[in-house]
Amino acid sequence: MNIKVSVIMPSLNVVSYIEKCIDSVLNQTLKELEIICVDAGSTDGTVEILKEYAQKDSRIVLLQSEIKSYGRQVNMGLDYASGEYVAIVETDDWIEFDMYKTLYSYAKDNDLDYAAADFDEIYKLNNGCDFNLRTYLFYNNKDWYGKVLNNEQLNTLRASDYVLWKGIYNRSFLDKYRIRLHESPKAAFQDMGFLQQVKTYISKAMYIDKSFYRYRQDRDVASSNNINGLMFYKDEFEWIHEKLRLVDILPDTHIKYYYFTMSISLMSKYDEILKKMNWNWRIEQLQTPYIWFKKELKHVLDTGIITKDMYTHEQWDELMLLMLSPQEHCELVKAKDTREKNLHKKIIEKIAKRPVVIFGCGVRGNRFMMFCNQYNIPIRAFCDNNLNALKHYSYDVVSPDQLAKMTKKENLVIVISVLNGKENIYEQIKKLEISADTIEEIPNIWI
Repeated sequence: MNIKVSVIMPSLNVVSYIEKCIDSVLNQTLKELEIICVDAGSTDGTVEILKEYAQKDSRIVLLQSEIKSYGRQVNMGLDYASGEYVAIVETDDWIEFDMYKTLYSYAKDNDLDYAAADFDEIYKLNNGCDFNLRTYLFYNNKDWYGKVLNNEQLNTLRASDYVLWKGIYNRSFLDKYRIRLHESPKAAFQDMGFLQQVKTYISKAMYIDKSFYRYRQDRDVASSNNINGLMFYKDEFEWIHEKLRLVDILPDTHIKYYYFTMSISLMSKYDEILKKMNWNWRIEQLQTPYIWFKKELKHVLDTGIITKDMYTHEQWDELMLLMLSPQEHCELVKAKDTREKNLHKKIIEKIAKRPVVIFGCGVRGNRFMMFCNQYNIPIRAFCDNNLNALKHYSYDVVSPDQLAKMTKKENLVIVISVLNGKENIYEQIKKLEISADTIEEIPNIWI
């Protein structure tokens, strides 16, 4: 069989997820697949399940990694792969049935080094349903979808295109430049170095305005929850600098976006760990990598390689403060978090004693649903004027007329979630003789 896509599936103790994941790969409409399962010493039954699948489907091969290293596992798969293109699927996630057929068609038709699409983050709701939240790469620049992008355009995406599993890569391209992952044991974020190499050498890529990959967000052991995350980032960038010597060969236009990516990685992970560690900015997990990042970023800031216009005002101010004083930065982030918590508290006080009906099923309505889910606030239903094309995640979706009848029977609170057209909704509710005391509005924090 002519292998079109080699799918690499690194695993470690994912017995609760592995069957859904591997089924989603086996059931792809593109059948010319090579499925390379690389386990790193699972002890929970994962390997036994993989062996059973391998006996039933000759496309599956099972390899064993001698060390617990995501980078090592993926590299083993890359070295074994024989397909025209390669893909990676993390084995606690799953993919839609037409992902590889669609991406392979675009890749072949346009002779691409890389073809990718968007992905959905998957959250588990209290009612037992999965909530899909699409992550758009080009939310405000949608005309880039479906276009063949060149190296200079792709370079600008170093910070925003930050996951390696949402697309397929030309294997000859990866082998030509010997693009592989950092094999650091028991670490994380090894895809950072891989993607920085890809953005350096790539010639042609395309992003499709679809979403195929389903990225699970409910695992406590996920690398994003590890308090050593900033240390891992430091190790990854240090490997890029000292082992790959990538910075030495980057053109000037690439250098600024590379260091921009580094600064964004620093700020996002630093703030995340700072909050988890109760604002203790002196801990080693922050101090050690911070010193390294500061040294690397100081030169490019002083020489104007990265500049204010590359950031939002808030990002730039935070970066300047972090570089100047971790203590003052900590106080700023803590104050911002306190304001948000106080706002949440006020909202909860207004709505927590009554079942909620969310008026509006768009993005803001879904965000408010997640807020209610976080604080265990019961949702009675959604309400919308359009009942035909709505995802409701097992919540009832009622019309305004039905809502009026419900308010006569139950002590509800109606939360208006729309950004535009609020005046029309207020007028509509008024005509239905629904009490104004029943209505609340989502504050701008959910815009």
